[in-house]
Amino acid sequence: MNSNKSGKLNKVEGCSGCDAHCCRHVALAIDKPSCKRDYDQLRWYLLHKNIWISIDHEGDWLLEFRTDCINIEENHCGDYPNRPRICREYPSADQICERRTELKSYTHLFTNVRELEDYLDDKGIDWRWKSAESGRLLN
Repeated sequence: MNSNKSGKLNKVEGCSGCDAHCCRHVALAIDKPSCKRDYDQLRWYLLHKNIWISIDHEGDWLLEFRTDCINIEENHCGDYPNRPRICREYPSADQICERRTELKSYTHLFTNVRELEDYLDDKGIDWRWKSAESGRLLN
């Protein structure tokens, strides 16, 4: 693999052999859930295909859309000169490409409702709604 004069990998060369992992999802920071309505919202997200939720090493919650960029061509950007700034700057000086490390970018990953519910139950979090009439738990 080639490097530039500073010894760092050239971003284009650093991506050679990659499966375009960073181009196959969009992750947005969301507020840490704090009430039943928040937990229900997370459950709703996970009822949709290709939506994941993670908690990173700093404790931040992320909503992840598992969807490919429309410009991926053979695991590379098909419109490289016109790519968005976020693509140009990734990874930044304080980031590392997820494909260049054994360390996962998250401490918890939820790919379906059951995983989230099990996590909340394990943490002893009261996330279930109760029926106003019967007092029974609703799921």
